[in-house]
Amino acid sequence: MPEFIALRKTPRLKPEVRLEEMSVPNKRSALAKDAPHSKRVDELKEIGLRQIMPEERAPEVKHGFQRLGYVGAYVVNAPSEKKSDKAKQVLEPDYHIMPNIQLSLPVPTRLGERLTRGRRRSFWPAESGIATAHRNGITGSGVLVGVLDTGCDADHYELAKKRIEFRYVPLNPTPDDMRAVRGFDVDGHGTHVCGIIAGRKVGVAPGVDLMVASVIESETLKTSLQRIVIALDWMLSQFQSEENLSKPMIVSMSLGFRPQWISAPDLQTVMAGIQLLLTTLVNDFDVLPVIAIGNDGPGNVRAPAYFAEALAVGAVDFNLQPAPFSGGGISPVTGNKEPDIAGYGVEVFSSLERDAANQSWYARMSGTSMATPYVTGIAALLASAHRLQGNTLRQRLINQAMPLEAPLERVGAGLARFT
Repeated sequence: MPEFIALRKTPRLKPEVRLEEMSVPNKRSALAKDAPHSKRVDELKEIGLRQIMPEERAPEVKHGFQRLGYVGAYVVNAPSEKKSDKAKQVLEPDYHIMPNIQLSLPVPTRLGERLTRGRRRSFWPAESGIATAHRNGITGSGVLVGVLDTGCDADHYELAKKRIEFRYVPLNPTPDDMRAVRGFDVDGHGTHVCGIIAGRKVGVAPGVDLMVASVIESETLKTSLQRIVIALDWMLSQFQSEENLSKPMIVSMSLGFRPQWISAPDLQTVMAGIQLLLTTLVNDFDVLPVIAIGNDGPGNVRAPAYFAEALAVGAVDFNLQPAPFSGGGISPVTGNKEPDIAGYGVEVFSSLERDAANQSWYARMSGTSMATPYVTGIAALLASAHRLQGNTLRQRLINQAMPLEAPLERVGAGLARFT
């Protein structure tokens, strides 16, 4: 079934509405209301495509398009190449057309032995500043953190007392299939990531409001751009609620891909589309995207971390030495050295899973997948303490990072820390 994603090229608000002159709550409120009925919807229906809306419950609806108002996108699943081509003609030139590519998370380099929950205390080194923040009552409260991963076991000891907004986005998603259920994770990777961010005993920022989208299959660790776009649109839609309009938002993504995985004809189109998506997050919604640089070693960087809009994260061990697996090098887009910053990513202790007896288990895991939620947690502490968000939060993180005795293309500005 032909499918593609169309991302809006221009800002979604009318030209006379100046985003930069608005406060963040007013900006987000205006963006939430900027969803007029588009004549493109009628034109797509004339082609014979069915608009699939979240409230629809008709299982027989197999072909159509989804209009994602927050990220400014259409996801089109056409029954034939002919209808797909006609849909592209309708959406161009105002939308950037891109194929639905496959992505994967950086596979953790090692999964340590499973451990029982006997060790339930924070272990973060003093130089991280985490203990100081917690002693002063700074735990990340009032900050929204979105996680795109394999899922999250909402009943693990570390997370059981948190209210976690959870969505499962399947391999071939429609809005009806994006199920709002209690968080689950049959892999453990996402639960480990969420524990690092928000675990009650081992988490960097246990006070954050957590939103988790399960977009990575446990069997293959694969996902798709379509699933990422749909998940991000859902996360941004949370700004509709009055209680969230003024909260800083951070999105943690321990996933990425190598450009060589994409065929040459699609590469430029995909790169431009991903940058549009990141630009929407950063410029329209003041989101800070924190993204793993990858586990491919020195000289290798993964997208989307190497785009300027992303805060790219590399990994160091607890002796502050760059992890051998941690990626780094020159961004092919900006020409800058990546990563931007580093976090602890070697033998990181966090939640993993529960067994049939409902016993919570932990493990030590290594990877930039672990360093990324650590940096996300530090960002949440700073956002909570100083009411920072977006690029202002990003710059604060970089400015106060602990310099390390390693090249910039290995650790960036240094270790993320709270001061």
